[in-house]
Amino acid sequence: MSQAQPGVVMVSLSEAYAIAIGHHRAGRMGEAAGVYRAILDADPRQADALHLLGVLSGQTGRSEEAVSLIAQAIAQDPEAADYHDNLGSLRRGGGDAMRAAAHHARALALEPARAKATFNRGLALGDLGRMGEALGCFRAALRIDPGYGAAALAAGRLLSGGPESGVIRGAAERWLAHALSLAPDSADGWAAVGRARLAAGEADGAMTGYGRAARLRPGDGAALSNLAMATLQASGALPEFPRADRREASWGEPLARALDLFLAALERGAGEVAEVALFRTAVLTIHRGMLDDARLERIAERARDRLRRAAGDGAAAACIAHGLYRRGRLVTASRLARRYLRGWSEEAIRADPQAAKWRPVDARPVFLEALAGYRPRIAEAGERSMPVPPAAEGGAILLVSVDSGYWRRFGGWFLSHALKEEPGDRVHVHIVNPGAEDRADLDRRCAAQPGRLSWSLERIDLSAHAPGVETTYYACARFFVALDLLERAGAPVFITDIDARCTAPLPPDLRDGAGWDLTIMRDRRARGPFDDIIVSFLGIAPTAAGREFLGLVRAYIGWFFDRGEAAWTLDQAAPYAILHDWMRRGRTPRLREYEFLRLPWFDFPVKGEG
Repeated sequence: MSQAQPGVVMVSLSEAYAIAIGHHRAGRMGEAAGVYRAILDADPRQADALHLLGVLSGQTGRSEEAVSLIAQAIAQDPEAADYHDNLGSLRRGGGDAMRAAAHHARALALEPARAKATFNRGLALGDLGRMGEALGCFRAALRIDPGYGAAALAAGRLLSGGPESGVIRGAAERWLAHALSLAPDSADGWAAVGRARLAAGEADGAMTGYGRAARLRPGDGAALSNLAMATLQASGALPEFPRADRREASWGEPLARALDLFLAALERGAGEVAEVALFRTAVLTIHRGMLDDARLERIAERARDRLRRAAGDGAAAACIAHGLYRRGRLVTASRLARRYLRGWSEEAIRADPQAAKWRPVDARPVFLEALAGYRPRIAEAGERSMPVPPAAEGGAILLVSVDSGYWRRFGGWFLSHALKEEPGDRVHVHIVNPGAEDRADLDRRCAAQPGRLSWSLERIDLSAHAPGVETTYYACARFFVALDLLERAGAPVFITDIDARCTAPLPPDLRDGAGWDLTIMRDRRARGPFDDIIVSFLGIAPTAAGREFLGLVRAYIGWFFDRGEAAWTLDQAAPYAILHDWMRRGRTPRLREYEFLRLPWFDFPVKGEG
């Protein structure tokens, strides 16, 4: 290799290669690189040393250096098939599938029976979308080496990612079955089965494939993340993958398992896809009332780290806010949400479901204290009238507020139940921007039910507000109307939904307003401050506390409308925030509480199971 120096032990060229390759195979990359460079120092024309040092550079992430070294090796020895093959793999890794395929083709021209080069060319052609040629390469690799399971696996993967058809899916399954027959304990093979089944919409089969892969490779975060995704799809809880055979009551266990798998995947190095999926799955689970406090705390802790790196992740911020709310720290949660949303555009807030839910939640004392003197402009913006006012005498009034579309869809159905019992509760319909046909219909119905049915209307131009705010407005307008009804009738007013079904009249103590100020319906599944008090059933008695509460809710709602920040959950966030503030300050109205899932006088069939 060079002239002997005093004290230096000389080795032959073949011995030097043996030492270098031994280090290389054992993973001692630094030692191997040192010997390769010593060989090249002695003879820069050693093509094998250039090639092997290039391979090592590629394995240690220095791709440009690797390409340069192997190109130099090819310049020294252009007839070495493995040089061309390895350069092709480097080109493919760099995203240049066209040049990669050409290098692999050159390797095969030099050595046609080379299974590895045949397989690698198939991979490059697959990247180029040349499926038929790629499959031909994989078949050829298996002809050369019948035990080449990677070729069968690659063919199965390629087909399972292609157009959906029974023929292609069947071919993918056959290739993957062949790959697993050659390597039954291949984690990659079972993961490919999971991917193929998931693409075919067979979530249970995907769980089997991904589950086997995760057991074979327990330290692989990607395997656990894939299993979590399959578990989610199999649960039926995802709106985009509903399953008629999986009722909502069965979702809790698979959702919890998916969250645990995502957490485990992230602990094992899974990337951003798993992290984003964790927080989105968490908020889905929260809103279904199925996330326990312990898991939420673990997820919220990881969400804090996520927001330091990705400040725009609304689902991560929502997990933190929900954790604070669960621990009774709503003031802190609402401050966090408002601070987090500072600087967001209106379009961005409305496009993010979590941002849109949390923005109307404001429990800051300074805000709530200012509401007592606030006169909302939106409450005076429309023209209201009451063609048929409620009768002077009678019990409680059930109040619904709708637009023309909802009235025509549910009005007759609602009244057929609400006015079924005689004597029973009174009903008042408030309709926003009705047509002439709606007015005539309501007049006719009121004439047929004198003293039981009344109605009011409102004409208001909401075109200056964000698209879709009309639905939010008529849901909120019932609070404005309720205050008027409370003063006119001197009887309790119960806000409800027109798609709710009255199953029985209210009991005498509720109908008469005896001994209570507020009657609320709670959802005790801790789904959030916009879902805790469900205003599908909310009663206000004609007492000083009832009137004050209703006036503060009216001001709260108006504040958000006046600033163009109204969103769909505003009608539930407002009463929750007001009542929370009263309780925080030690003010306790006379309260009747009922559970959403066990309300005895109404059910909500249109809303489903929650």
